[in-house]
Amino acid sequence: METKETTVTDICLFMNELAPVAYAESWDNPGLLLGHLAQHVHKIMVALDLSPEVAEQAIEQECDLIITHHPYYFSLPKTLAVTDTKMEVLYELIKHDIALYAAHTNLDAAKGGVNDVLAARLGLEDVTEIPRKDCPEQGLARIGVLEEPMDLKDFAAKVRDDLGAEHLTYAGGEEPVYKVAVVGGSGADFMEDALAAGADTLVTGDLKYHVAQKALNLGLNVVDGTHQLTESPVIDKLEEVLKVWCEESGRHFEVIRAEEDRILQTV
Repeated sequence: METKETTVTDICLFMNELAPVAYAESWDNPGLLLGHLAQHVHKIMVALDLSPEVAEQAIEQECDLIITHHPYYFSLPKTLAVTDTKMEVLYELIKHDIALYAAHTNLDAAKGGVNDVLAARLGLEDVTEIPRKDCPEQGLARIGVLEEPMDLKDFAAKVRDDLGAEHLTYAGGEEPVYKVAVVGGSGADFMEDALAAGADTLVTGDLKYHVAQKALNLGLNVVDGTHQLTESPVIDKLEEVLKVWCEESGRHFEVIRAEEDRILQTV
């Protein structure tokens, strides 16, 4: 098979098939954030976030493109002057001809995306989408069932182990866990949708005290798997999918996973 050159445009088209930008929330900013569409791509780095450390790795390993889950910015800055570390990172990417692409809430919603991967990691069965009013063609949250009901404390321990956490927090009543909704990242806004879909438990991240209190009042168990750990598994999946596409389409590019530290540490 003849080897095909791959451009940033090719990657954008593939990523939009994988996670259509139309699936994103209205406030989001997915897609190509930096770079020339015609630029050739020989090495891609995938990461959850574009941090200074990830940018440094991409430069050292001579990557042409970084694909992240979280957009580097949600709205255009008013100035391109280097006034902070964030803008310094962009300048470094520009100087080294590194393009930047983000797939955020569209990847959360996409089939095989963040929430399907999270549901599979937690061993949920009969997984379906929870409908979304703003995007009726593709739900974002997922809901599935456990093989058998579990005590909430035992289920929280399972989530901790499945996600590789050192510890996590949870809140709930005496009802066993069986029908579980998942929203990777920060998904407290989906509590009512989870309840309406019949969930007894929601696994997400960034749960605050008053949110947990609201969940208790609603009669919903909540487990905080942390923002980072509920989303990180999809980066492994993204690396795998890109490699398969590369091979099956006769292209020639390398895909590498960035090394990312956990943002929130424990003592």
